[in-house]
Amino acid sequence: MGPPSVAGGGNMGRASVVGAAKPKPVPGAPKQGRRKKMSVRRRRVYAALIMACLMMLGAITVAGSWFFQSVPAPEDLKFGESTTFTYSDGETQIAGYGEFTRKLVDDYKEIPDQVIWSLLALEDKDYFEHEGVDYKGTMRALINNLKGGDTQGASTISQQYAGMVTDIRGDISYGRKAREAVMAMKLEQDNSKETILLHYLNLNFYGRGAYGIEAAAEVWFNKKVEDLTWGEGMMLVMQVKAGDGSFDPRVAEEGSTAPLDRWTFGMETLLTLKDEIKEDQRAAIQAELEAGMPETQIALENPGSWGHDTSTGFITNPNDGYIWDELESRYGLTQDQFYGEKEGTGGYTVALTIDKDVQAAAVATASRGDLKRQKNENDQWVDENNEVVDTREEAAEYRNEDDFFEFENDNDNAALRNYHPSMADAVAAVEPGTGAVRGYFGGINGLGIDKAGIENPHPPSSTFKMITAATAIENGASIDSWWNSDSPRKFESLGDTNDGELSNAGRIENVDMTLTEAVRQSRNTPMYAIAEDYGATAILVNAIEMGLRTMQDQSTGNIYRFYIEDDGTITYSLHNVVEKADGSYETDPNGNIDPLASVNGLDDNEQPVRTPLNLDDPRSPFDYQIGFGQYPTSVLDMATVYATIANDGTAVETHFVEAVYKKDGTEVKPIRELEETPALDAGIARNLQYVGSTIDGDAGAIDRAYTGKTGTWEATAEGYEDANAHTWYVGAIPQMSIAAWVGNATAESAPLLNEDGGTDDVFGGTLSYPVWKQFMEATIEVKGYEKESWQEATPVGSPIVDDILNEDGTIDADSQYCAANPTDSRCARATPPGQETCDPISQMLGLCQPGGGGGGGGGGGGGGGGGRDDD
Repeated sequence: MGPPSVAGGGNMGRASVVGAAKPKPVPGAPKQGRRKKMSVRRRRVYAALIMACLMMLGAITVAGSWFFQSVPAPEDLKFGESTTFTYSDGETQIAGYGEFTRKLVDDYKEIPDQVIWSLLALEDKDYFEHEGVDYKGTMRALINNLKGGDTQGASTISQQYAGMVTDIRGDISYGRKAREAVMAMKLEQDNSKETILLHYLNLNFYGRGAYGIEAAAEVWFNKKVEDLTWGEGMMLVMQVKAGDGSFDPRVAEEGSTAPLDRWTFGMETLLTLKDEIKEDQRAAIQAELEAGMPETQIALENPGSWGHDTSTGFITNPNDGYIWDELESRYGLTQDQFYGEKEGTGGYTVALTIDKDVQAAAVATASRGDLKRQKNENDQWVDENNEVVDTREEAAEYRNEDDFFEFENDNDNAALRNYHPSMADAVAAVEPGTGAVRGYFGGINGLGIDKAGIENPHPPSSTFKMITAATAIENGASIDSWWNSDSPRKFESLGDTNDGELSNAGRIENVDMTLTEAVRQSRNTPMYAIAEDYGATAILVNAIEMGLRTMQDQSTGNIYRFYIEDDGTITYSLHNVVEKADGSYETDPNGNIDPLASVNGLDDNEQPVRTPLNLDDPRSPFDYQIGFGQYPTSVLDMATVYATIANDGTAVETHFVEAVYKKDGTEVKPIRELEETPALDAGIARNLQYVGSTIDGDAGAIDRAYTGKTGTWEATAEGYEDANAHTWYVGAIPQMSIAAWVGNATAESAPLLNEDGGTDDVFGGTLSYPVWKQFMEATIEVKGYEKESWQEATPVGSPIVDDILNEDGTIDADSQYCAANPTDSRCARATPPGQETCDPISQMLGLCQPGGGGGGGGGGGGGGGGGRDDD
């Protein structure tokens, strides 16, 4: 029997390819070729999975022992944080300092559901269910990646956190996944879910320079994290995977829908969390979803450092703000410790002495708005080349026909509102008894020129005469002592300068007056004589002990900074623009020429070299003109000096730092106490209080006891020899000392103008006193100061007459002194002139005897009650 026949015929054995019959396809069955291709692909995937699993197991085996030993625990992580500056209340923020804004939340309970569930909706919905690794999600992502789909990470929150703390997030290998998985499991064994989540939110970068969810809430929405809405919380957490700003509506490319798409996806995902989201929360989410993405603040270039371009920026700015030297001197903390660049640094809160309400009063009084910017005839902004620019900030600063800057003058409350916009003012308020600076205005932009500070000093003029008077009293004179106030008056020490003559504001010859009257009437010649008698250096030392810290030598431009060392020695450092050997100039941290570079270089501690003050030279470093206020100093220094007078002669170190707190809220204790110096005997200070209490400006007195002095300094600009360039009023009540200065915004030598644009009647009493009065009255109101009186002044010193004696020891019989003291044997005539023969000055001083009769009284406290002085 033969083999069975084969359908279709043919030979036994392997069928011949040529002419072989093909089976008919079965409807609905897969084609053979496709099945083979799918089988091959599936085998490859399985093989890859096996290999991947082996690789992961190998990685885990190799890496496990190391990682289980080295995973940083959340509580061990240390980050740098930016530092925040506040007003004296410790809460209202003024400025920040740091490379980035980094603020950390200390307690998980402080983070609202709006943030927690928004994050989990986007990143790890099963976070509270798994043990650190989502195996199903990992395998799903792995298969998708092997199939060539979009790359998926499937990292849980714990894995992402593990990657961040070891800086391996840039590694996209399977080995990284294994390492993350090991670390995530270890983290979850040792830490609660809440702890990991808290540190994850603290560690992440949220764009706009913000690290940490607290910083992000502040930078994006100006809110505390606990106050965020659902939409705001979603906006922040969706940034954790978008450090490039692709999900930031203010940073993403124009026309990009990515931010809205991501936000909408997240909000819709929230609504799918049935068990976790309560009904009232669900309604809020739905309402916010329908309202659309929330508006954010304008993005900042570097939000870690902010607020330095305001009126308080002169105190906090990183280049030359007052606080940095003080923080190092009083707290032992260097500037880099506040920056937060290195781990474990920063995070401080520095409460300034500046009172929020007093500062607001200072700005309201003194600010004249921004400087004007240049526009063309078409009302377009233009730069210095007259090229059209897009924004005001890009435009050049406007200068008028005299080449002076001008202010916008848009503050209706400004004391100088009705004056020419080229005029500027500055004020400083120092608290007697504490030395705390409660208000400070040197300009509206703290990154510009500070009209109240060391870099822009002004001749204090007659306000300095209080210090000169104090020196005279310290050396035995009294406020009833008599001085030659002739104008002009010859002084040999002047040499050939002005033919050896010195004048007062008015050229009135043969005038004697008491020290009180000389101060009240702002006479220069008696003050020069006092400097000659006791030494310019003695006056300078008194000023330094009373709180003065800066003075400029106009001949060299050098600015002296004074220090009282621990042993009481007075030293100084010199500052100016400094040219280096290569022809370039010393620069500040921003690369700009430093106007306060150290002339004598730096010491081993990188501090300006200090030189002891030579107490044996009566005319160095400043000459006798110091007596009437020729050498420029700062507005802050003069407020400090008068605070010492108001504090009965005790000088308390002027300071801007109220307190420093660490990130955990504990206060940093200072390494030294504030310095207190008995600069003046209390009796001398009270005599000065009395003298100043007799001087008013043109705006009328305030409603309580105060003491003060006006000051005026002449203009030196060509063509304005009879005009004035600087006006002052410095005065104090027992609770506050305020200095007010008015000058040109551009040039120290330029003339000031009255309300009508002229140069007449421009004095301290007419210009600066109204500024002082407005600021002082506003300060009294916001602080609620009670009325206080000065202690009664008792006579100190002797009513000496040395300066008015003739060579033979007599006193001119027709002098004001003899008119007031007719029985003095040194007077050539026993009785004073009668009214009919009395000279005009004696009549003005009330020293004439009616009808030629009767004897006169003594000095009587320096010539009596109040009245406007000559400047």
